[in-house]
Amino acid sequence: MICTPTVRAFCRGGYHPPEKGESIVKEQKPVLSIGIIFRDDIRSIERCLTALQPLREAIPCQLVMADTGSADGSRAVAERYADILFDFPWVNDFSAARNAVMDRCSGEWYLSVDTDEYLDENIAELLELLKGNKRKEYDACSIVVRNYKTSDMRGIYLDVYVVRLLRMSTGRRFEGAIHERLNFPEGRSVQGQSLTRTILHHDGYVGLNSPEGAKKRRRNLELLRRELEHAPEEPRRWLQLLESGREEEEYGAWVRQAVALVQAKKKGWQSYGPPIMSYAVEKAVDSGFPETEDWISWAREQFPDSLFTRIDIAYCDAFRCRGKDAQLCVQRCERYFQGLEDYRAGGVKEELMVAALTRTNPLHEQNMRIVMMEACLALGRWEETLAQLSALDCTRMSERHVLGACLTLFELHRNSTLDTAPVMEALWKGISEDQTKIARKKQSVLLSNGMKLFSREYRDQELWTKGIRSAYTVFLPLSGRYELGTAAAILESHDTGELNALLRAVEHWEYLPAAALEHALSAGVVFPLADKPLALEEMDVLAGRMAQEGLLEERVIRLAEHLPEDWQGLVWARELALAAVQSFDWKQDNRGMDLCRAFAGIEGAVLPRYYSEALLCEENIDVLPPLHRFGWYIAQAFQTQEAEKSPEYIRLIRAGLVSCPSMKPMAAFLLEQLERAQRLQAPPELLALAEQVRALLAACDPGDPAVTALKASPAYQKVAYLIEGIDGGGLPS
Repeated sequence: MICTPTVRAFCRGGYHPPEKGESIVKEQKPVLSIGIIFRDDIRSIERCLTALQPLREAIPCQLVMADTGSADGSRAVAERYADILFDFPWVNDFSAARNAVMDRCSGEWYLSVDTDEYLDENIAELLELLKGNKRKEYDACSIVVRNYKTSDMRGIYLDVYVVRLLRMSTGRRFEGAIHERLNFPEGRSVQGQSLTRTILHHDGYVGLNSPEGAKKRRRNLELLRRELEHAPEEPRRWLQLLESGREEEEYGAWVRQAVALVQAKKKGWQSYGPPIMSYAVEKAVDSGFPETEDWISWAREQFPDSLFTRIDIAYCDAFRCRGKDAQLCVQRCERYFQGLEDYRAGGVKEELMVAALTRTNPLHEQNMRIVMMEACLALGRWEETLAQLSALDCTRMSERHVLGACLTLFELHRNSTLDTAPVMEALWKGISEDQTKIARKKQSVLLSNGMKLFSREYRDQELWTKGIRSAYTVFLPLSGRYELGTAAAILESHDTGELNALLRAVEHWEYLPAAALEHALSAGVVFPLADKPLALEEMDVLAGRMAQEGLLEERVIRLAEHLPEDWQGLVWARELALAAVQSFDWKQDNRGMDLCRAFAGIEGAVLPRYYSEALLCEENIDVLPPLHRFGWYIAQAFQTQEAEKSPEYIRLIRAGLVSCPSMKPMAAFLLEQLERAQRLQAPPELLALAEQVRALLAACDPGDPAVTALKASPAYQKVAYLIEGIDGGGLPS
């Protein structure tokens, strides 16, 4: 049945009368027949058919559908849209079903669509072809099939050009029980073009790892094995097996068998050899096959002009050379980009009638740019490195792309005088405008790696290596908009007024590198800023970051000498002190006691302003948080030390340790320092007595009653701290 738009409306389940002044057009031969086979596709069939409506209303169309055995309601949906709908019993042969559809088509052109696909709303290019004179000159046209990796059909996808449009007068048919293709004669030139803006969105590969997807794979592999039994030496059958069997354990063995047939130049090797070799090289590179280099060389020798060699194989070869041979890597990348340019130039490529390229989507192109920029950087080819960075599509980058771009950009900026600002701007804009979970992960990659450029360790290394400028200055274009950009501007300034203004621009203190804040403080900035108070959590993050950089000890010691009077300044001093004592290396004596005194002084000044006097006593101190309890005990201990009450000093330190066990390194340090000081102050006769007692104890059984009596004697008590140490329980007389 052939339908005009008006008659088609009737065929789809309801007649819509013409508007006033509109006449019913006589039936005419359709320009386009759309062919679909389906079975149990209730999930996606209506989406597919609805998306075809604008095309069917724009030109005379015919929709022919074959149901191969649906039982889920798909047929009822098809009845509302199809011009011709018929049953076709499934015979384990996709070509047979598609050819049965073609037999019932009467259009000038034929478009093959699957129900897990839907036509993009932009059909201008397709209409231009079907309404113009070119449709009478071309044999076939390829369109873009966009294969998505996620069910929401967002994010990463693979675009492939597939011949889906055929002029019916060519007489071509489908062949192959699975992965069916139009049977254009080998070597025959095909007139046509690639429709680069005509897209079929496809999500049928999303569920391949699901139980249902595994069932389909098993079905497909069974069909292919049957075909191989009848034609075990046909490269075409082996290509189809490789396309379907990547997840199978035997895949490596299948690859080797397929390559052997191609290298033996079995019938069809020239047509099917290039895609087979591309699958083989991919597997060989991934698995480290010893044949890898030989296969690559053979493919380049036999199929030098094939897009499979120039794109897919060059892609795999570039990754094989990555980090090993930069010069060779650049050559492979250049071959890939030239092949990609030719592929996108338009026209129907005959070799793509038998298989689709697998390394042509934006993700792969981004991968190649990352690989090439790394290689150019290693070779010192700065301009080419910048060119590849500039060519990145920063709005469509994965986390791995962001990491590669960051590391390359940082190194290029440090070692060259090139203007990297446009790249930095594009990179930041590309990953900051979106606030999805994926975008935040990419922002985190930029932040974490950018932070390293500001670290003391990295900047010390820069002093010893030959660089033209500090790497952190790459962020200067983002000053005032991004904390790392503001941090770079801070490090480049020594003007207190400018530094105050820059700090006021900070919105997320947790993103500000510690080095920038330390630089501002050293330049005389009073912090926290009077008109920009900080929350305790923000102070905690900043103090912790400064502690990691080893920037706190001297600052805390100086702060304790002149404590601020305002609340913000006082709490900031305390946060710095807490971070300092928790991060300090107490195994070193240098400035350790000075830091302890500063901590005790700051705690002694802050806690009485935090808590009431009734709480700051041993009876009630346990209601305070652990670090606050420890701080109070240390402040009390240093007050008793000044009064020369060593036993009480020791008791308070031990009590502080009981209240906050995490501060054991500091408590042990204080006790060791006291013990060392007391040893140095002990008179010679007391040291001699201690040695005599130690020798006596060594000669006795520890459980001997005489030993117990000795330890209880006044003489032993005088030297116990010299024998057991303060931490062993002895107290000096």
